[in-house]
Amino acid sequence: MPTKKIGFLRSRFVRRGSRLFMGFGSILIGVFPKMEINLKQSGIGTEYNVNAREYLSICLFLSLFAFITISFVISGLMLLVGARNPILGGTILIGNTEVSRDIIIGPLFGAIVGFFIFFQVISYPKVIVNRRVRSIDRNLLFVLRTILVQIRSGVPIFDTFVSIAAGDYGEISHEFQGVIEKVRAGRPVIESLEELTVRNPSIYFRRALWQLVTALKSGSDVGDNLENVIRALSKEQIVEIRRYQSTLNPLSMMYMMIAVIVPSLGITVMIVLSTFPGMGAIASEDTFWALLIGVAFMQFMFMSVIRSKRPNLMT
Repeated sequence: MPTKKIGFLRSRFVRRGSRLFMGFGSILIGVFPKMEINLKQSGIGTEYNVNAREYLSICLFLSLFAFITISFVISGLMLLVGARNPILGGTILIGNTEVSRDIIIGPLFGAIVGFFIFFQVISYPKVIVNRRVRSIDRNLLFVLRTILVQIRSGVPIFDTFVSIAAGDYGEISHEFQGVIEKVRAGRPVIESLEELTVRNPSIYFRRALWQLVTALKSGSDVGDNLENVIRALSKEQIVEIRRYQSTLNPLSMMYMMIAVIVPSLGITVMIVLSTFPGMGAIASEDTFWALLIGVAFMQFMFMSVIRSKRPNLMT
């Protein structure tokens, strides 16, 4: 399910206005073929009752609404300021035609904001999917081991799912809460698990669920199947950790070069050069502040890269 409420999908104004762009939404489905899957796996499609065509038309409506609003606001402010201060007004030569600057700047800013909003809203379901995958994979081994221990202890499978849903396992607990609600409403356990498997974004979680569903259908020992899944996931975790380690080695070398060695040598060289006549401005206070900001920015970038490379199976 989505991690937070999405206001524009609850707005009647947005939903009604987007109906004008349903035709364009049908065309954009070919450009964004995975939108329907992302909506299902993120939970947006189920919670807000919206399909890919409707969501894409909403994206178009929001971007066009932002374009019109920003264009009118900026153009109005430019005309008002230009009327009071003619110096800020003027014209822009486009080809052989002079066009008022007030007319150009407003739509330009509106187009930039409109494109930004369009691609941000388009990518929002995928962002939620990636966030859910990280949360699921991070707690998956603990959940499978909990299920295995309870099954080996003689606890019924449904009671095991209830304990997982009541536990603090992030998105996995939310997923099993949905399974429990469907089972209590009269749907079979296997059918609910199969539906969860189809719409779940995590590859490892789907693999474990398929093994569980297969064991329940065939009547084989669920514990043995879970042990095999846990063993395979543990090996996969070790492989990902080694791959992450091999990625950190060149990144650490680059960090040492850019964030430590280059600034230190640069400061030394600037201090030496500042002793020569006419080059005292090199080691000014502004230069050191600029160097400090640059080093801080590079460290932030390296932290972001390292965080993005971190395997999902790592806790």
